Formats: sequence, structure tokens, C-alpha cells
Amino acid sequence: MSLINSHRLMIMAGPLVLTITVATWLFLLWAGWFLVFWSYPPSLLSSSTEAVADFSDRIYFVGYTIFTLGNGDFSPSAGSWQVATALASGTGLFTATLAITYLISVISAAVSARAFAAEVRGLGNTPAEAVAAGWDGNSYSGLSLPLNSIASQLTKLSQQYLAYPVFQYFHSDEAGKSPIVGLARLDQVLMIAAHGVPDRFRPPEVILNSARSAIVNVLEALPKHFTKPGDAPLPIPSLDALRSRGQPVVPEDEFAIEVGSEQDRRKRLHGLLIAHGWGVEDI
Repeated sequence: MSLINSHRLMIMAGPLVLTITVATWLFLLWAGWFLVFWSYPPSLLSSSTEAVADFSDRIYFVGYTIFTLGNGDFSPSAGSWQVATALASGTGLFTATLAITYLISVISAAVSARAFAAEVRGLGNTPAEAVAAGWDGNSYSGLSLPLNSIASQLTKLSQQYLAYPVFQYFHSDEAGKSPIVGLARLDQVLMIAAHGVPDRFRPPEVILNSARSAIVNVLEALPKHFTKPGDAPLPIPSLDALRSRGQPVVPEDEFAIEVGSEQDRRKRLHGLLIAHGWGVEDI
């Protein structure tokens, strides 16, 4: 199967799983109340003939009751069955409201994830160009504001992955809009900003640590089968864009040693890329 077709299938997974989840809630509620009214045949009578409702009549009655459409052609027997009908209507209203709220929240989380990916991509065409763009003539402090904003978005994203497990199945067919690619790309940016330039030119350490911690939080929030370490870490990012502009960089061997000391996280990021159908060339 081609990568294009693979991405197309992945795009369908999120909405499909979300729809099945909400439909399952409603089905189980419907089935549960049906069994309650099925347990005692005289509990439900025809409003016109007072005949005992049959199997399909009870399905119909429970359906329009939990969706708060009224009593219709059937009515419950007096006493506890009237109370049960009121409870069924209340739980139906609650579940429908919960389902709509959940749908809106998950869709909002997917939009936020795309916004994060777009902001990371907007820093530059490559991780090195993103860092180079932060040079103000004296240091790379120009990265401080965007990195702080991105770290805040990532922290929120990690909590959304925990709050809405179905969110992990949402996928983009464009690398520039994929939060997974954005996560790996951000890590490459941080590697250059933290280890690829001399100490005195780097962005504030607190900003770099915050962004790095946010990446780890997202990895911890995702299921383990998505963050299974790859066979190799992400490749060492190139410093050519900085060097070609005459900006200060550390020697290549020193940079390679520093990046190599953070292999565990970078292997997990590589495995995450592969699990979502992406490669290092998409970063």
C-alpha cells in the first residue's frame, strides 16, 4: 500500500472511532432501558387500546423517551414505571449533552493540534533555518517568544491526549499539519538551539527546558504502542543553514556527542513518526 493511501486510511480512523464511541454510548443506554421495561410486560401499555406493548413497541418507546420526544403512542403503568420513564428521559438528555460536548472538545483538540504543527512549521523550512531565523545579531534570543508559545500549546496538547483517548487516532495527510511531525521537528530545533550553538548565544535555558519537558509530556500521554522506540534515533540535524549565514555554531563532533546523549527520547520520537506513517524526510 502506498504512503498516500496509508495516510488516507489514517485520516478516516479518527472520525470513525469518534463516531463509534458516541454511537456505543447511545446504544448501551437504549439497550439498558429497553431491558428495564422488558423485564415486566405490564410496565408499558398502548395509550389507545391499553394492550401490553410488544418487543418492537418497547424499543420504540425507549428510543423516543431517552431522546426526550415525549410519550407518543405508549404510556408507562402508574407508579414506579412512571418514575422509571422520567429517569430514562433524564439520562437520555444527560448522555446526549455529554456526547455533543465530547464531540466538540475532541474536534477542538484536533484543531489545536494542527495549529501547533503549523506554528512549528512556520518557524522555518528546516530546523536549522528555524534556529537561524532567531538570530538577532547578538544571540538566538529571538527564539524565546515562539518557543514559549509552542511549549504552552504542547502542554495543553498532552492533557488533551489524556482527557480524550480517541484524539490519538486523528491524523493529517500533510506533514506541515501533523502534530506528530511537528513534535519531531521541534525536538530537532531544540537540539540545535541547546547544543548546536555556543553557550553564550543560546536562548534562555528555562525556555529550552520548558519546551523539552513539554515534548516528554506528550510522549508520556500517548499509548505505549505509538511511542515504541525506533531502531535508531532521529538523525543529527544539520547546522549548514547557520554556518552559511556566518552565525556561531559549535564543532560538528561536539554537537554529535551532545545530541547522542539524548537518544532515548529521540528514538521514541522516531518510532512515533513511523507509527503514524511518516519518515525523517518529512521533518
